[in-house]
Amino acid sequence: MPNVRGFDVNGQTCLNKDDFAREVASNATVLEEFDRQKSIGQYPGRSLADTFATEIAANGDIYAWLHSRVQAADFSGLRIGDYMDVPVAAGSNVPAQTVRYLLAAVDPYYQCSDAAMPHHLAFVPAAPVLVSGSKATNTSYIMWNTTATNNGNATVKEPYLASHLHGWEINDYLPALPAALRNVLINHRSLCEQRYGSSALTEASGWGWADLGKVWSLSEMEVYGCAVWGSKGYSVGMDCHFPLFDSTASRIMGTRVTWWLRSVMGGSASSVCNVYGDGYASHYSATNGSVRPRPCFLIG
Repeated sequence: MPNVRGFDVNGQTCLNKDDFAREVASNATVLEEFDRQKSIGQYPGRSLADTFATEIAANGDIYAWLHSRVQAADFSGLRIGDYMDVPVAAGSNVPAQTVRYLLAAVDPYYQCSDAAMPHHLAFVPAAPVLVSGSKATNTSYIMWNTTATNNGNATVKEPYLASHLHGWEINDYLPALPAALRNVLINHRSLCEQRYGSSALTEASGWGWADLGKVWSLSEMEVYGCAVWGSKGYSVGMDCHFPLFDSTASRIMGTRVTWWLRSVMGGSASSVCNVYGDGYASHYSATNGSVRPRPCFLIG
């Protein structure tokens, strides 16, 4: 835009530059380009650390800044697909790695659950993460369960909460996250499918409110927007579709690696739902050793 500040009339300078109008026009152009990119599935995301550097500096770190934004219910300027890079420390079953976390949904479960959920931001890794140590299979993958079952047990009827995968998420992956991030994570309380009886069940036996904890895997509903292989009704609960997953390509984001979901397969006592490396909805035996985790969290 030409930078003309004014013009001269009979020796008098008349200013015609309107800085406010220019700022508004510039912002509108930026938003229009964002809308265009989003509409064709080509929005690359922005580094939150770079885009909001001044705000973040005033809060100490990016996690404290996000926490303050959520506490104020101030989501202005945030866009689905924006990201932050999280350093994950090495542990006995987690290798050191930097995981790019994408903003996947804003307040998807606000005021939901039996105990009302507070304001929150949902973050999802841009790619499945690596596993190591005794819990790793094929060097960097993990089994959903160490036995071929997708049932819960007498103590924990929810299959996912009783799973080997969730045990790794809570006991290994969560402690490997930065303490400053762990301090602002909130528990994800959800209506979970239950599957337990006197013999191995192939369908849900009911559902119940339960804590997924501060790190958890996605459900079919959150990725696809519907149940595909999971039990009708019980596998959905209160889950909703996350806007990050607006295309098949967005499920794999260029990384053709199969990853576990927390949903278990209907019509089977041993299979679990996953997103196949080609991007489609699939399922494998719980003991498959060629699937990676994609642990998510809520900042609140």
